[in-house]
Amino acid sequence: MSGTVILNVGGQKFTTTVETLTSTNSKDINYFAKLDTSHGEIFIDRDPTVFQYFLNYLRDGVMVWPEDHLTRTQILEEAKFYGFNKLIERTGYLPTLFLSL
Repeated sequence: MSGTVILNVGGQKFTTTVETLTSTNSKDINYFAKLDTSHGEIFIDRDPTVFQYFLNYLRDGVMVWPEDHLTRTQILEEAKFYGFNKLIERTGYLPTLFLSL
């Protein structure tokens, strides 16, 4: 497999390669490895806000965590959807739960 793929995540487009999407850098069987990339563009109905973190993770095999608590929480929630279970396990980061009374 070769070539570029456009991922349209919630209306924002990200360009990457098939190799990046199917890489083993993540140490996970991830959502992206299962996608049919033969059409060149894939729509993913998710919020694009933190998607770049996952794309960089697939490219480099390293998650660079932001300092911001809210962004970290968003990344972890999206990690569940995308199937990055080992990433979640390795973080040891458990977001604080806020309960409204």
